[in-house]
Amino acid sequence: MPKKPNKISAITDSATSRRTTTGHVAAGLSKRDLVAEALSNEILGGKYRVGDLLPSEPQLSLRFGISRSTVRAALQALQRLGLVSSRQGVGSQVQETQVRSRYTHSFNSAEDLLQYATTTRVHILEHTQVEVDAAMAAQFGCKPGEHWWRIRTIRLAPANRTVVAYSEIYIPLIFGAVLEEAVQGREPVFALIERRFNQTIVEIQQDITCLGGLSPEEAEYLQVGCDSPAMKITRRYTGAQGRVLEVAYSLHPSEVFKYSMRVQLRHGNDAA
Repeated sequence: MPKKPNKISAITDSATSRRTTTGHVAAGLSKRDLVAEALSNEILGGKYRVGDLLPSEPQLSLRFGISRSTVRAALQALQRLGLVSSRQGVGSQVQETQVRSRYTHSFNSAEDLLQYATTTRVHILEHTQVEVDAAMAAQFGCKPGEHWWRIRTIRLAPANRTVVAYSEIYIPLIFGAVLEEAVQGREPVFALIERRFNQTIVEIQQDITCLGGLSPEEAEYLQVGCDSPAMKITRRYTGAQGRVLEVAYSLHPSEVFKYSMRVQLRHGNDAA
């Protein structure tokens, strides 16, 4: 009697002769990639519209015959493509119905993202507990009403003490033990959390936006006028199991700060 193919095998068989959304032949992909490919094809094919929710993790786990951790990894792959977003208590929601062309850049360490972490002087203005509201909870991946630490800092150029950044750093309350060490040293807060609490940052989401003006308080910290343009960099540091370890945003005056990156492009089979 012929062996009945499992659900993942069926997906593989149907994908063998086509290419994935990223241009690679689907055969030989992992279970995570196969499920991500199947879901992305459904989104691109019109089964889901922008704003629709995908089935829950338990439903997808049952449908594809895989573990919830594999489902979660597949959904994270869709997030990296920009197709869906995920919110605790809501689920995975469709954000785009087409994959936009994008480049990927890599860094040797998380500190490379900051560029100025070890070459500037940090001055902590204050640290205080804040209650997380609904908007913050959506960004932090936690529940409204939780208490987090907020750390306000400015960074100064060592040569002339020009302010190069004003930052607000948010960390879960349980990581408060790093505050004393953060005040004394120049090591970034996320690095202190990794070392002191044996955490590992596995992903950093970074958004860069331009601001046409600043609040009076922000302008005072940056020593510029309220109508001065500025660059805002928001970073979300995620550890194992998708746990958010830190959320921070930094404001940089356009006159004294430049953000540089080197992008290595991969073409064709070079990405294999």
